[in-house]
Amino acid sequence: MLTATVHGNPSGELPVILLHGLSQQRRFWDPVVTRMRSPLIAALDQRGHGDSLLEVQADYRIERCALDVVEFLDQVGWDRAVIVGHSWGASVALACAGSGRAAAIGLIDGGLWGPAGLGDRAQVRERLRPPELGIPVDRLWAMMQGSFPYLDAEARAALQHTFVVDDLGMARTRIGVDRHMRVLDGLLDYLPQADLQILACPAWAVVCEPPDTATLDESADPWALAKSAAIDRARSVPGLLIHRWAGAVHDVPLQWPALVAGFVDALRASVDALDSGDVRRRD
Repeated sequence: MLTATVHGNPSGELPVILLHGLSQQRRFWDPVVTRMRSPLIAALDQRGHGDSLLEVQADYRIERCALDVVEFLDQVGWDRAVIVGHSWGASVALACAGSGRAAAIGLIDGGLWGPAGLGDRAQVRERLRPPELGIPVDRLWAMMQGSFPYLDAEARAALQHTFVVDDLGMARTRIGVDRHMRVLDGLLDYLPQADLQILACPAWAVVCEPPDTATLDESADPWALAKSAAIDRARSVPGLLIHRWAGAVHDVPLQWPALVAGFVDALRASVDALDSGDVRRRD
């Protein structure tokens, strides 16, 4: 069973499930959860992450991760949920859409695209290999502060569970490099087009557009170009609503937690409206 933190009390309300990105853990969502109005929320440690660590050779395919979410719903007795994922977690959320258990899905800067089309697999794997770390804790936070200027005390508290610190005060990611690469392989094997073609529930997608990638030309980064092409293709998917957030960085749940909380609450409210017959879904 996946490790989860459940916020609120089961009361027949439609729950929200939050899925973190690669190498993260359920506490990543804390700044968002504290700002949400939804009455029942579960933030999960996905397999291989946080307190749900598995052996390196476990099955980390996106389809297996999506089945974990369905099994979690079964174990807690929830018939369906709004499933929201960030980055790699968005791919898992998309793969859940065909299970019949997703009342709606939210994809935050992921899911519609992935690294599979970026070139030679070995080169892509090497490019996306994380650092080994094993550095002093103070240096780790100094490095992260330089990369993420929005890293305030709340965001830092959300991220600290991503790392473990040994007796010498050296910090490493909890997931570890080998397990990280196995999860990455599962993402490289996943092609979202098949799940988009059978999308059977409302889906909202957030696309983060940092200022330095707002315009693309022939010299643009291949990842940005692949992302742009995937978004163009997704526009024709029935039931998919794309939100483009100018100025947002990839880790927007930490950058703008109030905005992400509003996005998730609005998605859930839209399902309530559909269920009550107040509005009709537009195909």
